[in-house]
Amino acid sequence: MVSRKVSVWYDDEGDMLEVLWAFREGYFTPTDDERILKRLGDDGEVIGFLIHEMSTLKQPIPLEFELAPEVPADDVANVTVRQAAVELGVSDRRVRQLAREGRVKGAVKAGAEWLIPTPVEVIPSRRGPVGVAGRVETTSG
Repeated sequence: MVSRKVSVWYDDEGDMLEVLWAFREGYFTPTDDERILKRLGDDGEVIGFLIHEMSTLKQPIPLEFELAPEVPADDVANVTVRQAAVELGVSDRRVRQLAREGRVKGAVKAGAEWLIPTPVEVIPSRRGPVGVAGRVETTSG
């Protein structure tokens, strides 16, 4: 499992709680509960959520909601794992591993397949070999 930094803000005056685990451009979209908005990145990936009317949640019943990713905008094309592997110069297995780790930007699992937006972007790691799907090369000086 990939660890994530999560930021939480509570606005007492607006009576709302915002939670983000990715800090980039995005937009809010409604959920089944009218008090809850999920924040999506431009690629359709869920990057946080906002809960309005926090004071109404003082019941012992937990608040449950789903934060499913949404289909990316029409102007984003998706490729298969095989196509992404060819583009990156790595194996299909490595692409699936990177996607499971959350390191393929915007990749979404749809059934048994991964939908990978183009251009394929891999988020570098701090460990492992330097390379396309490895870590960021550091300069020593």
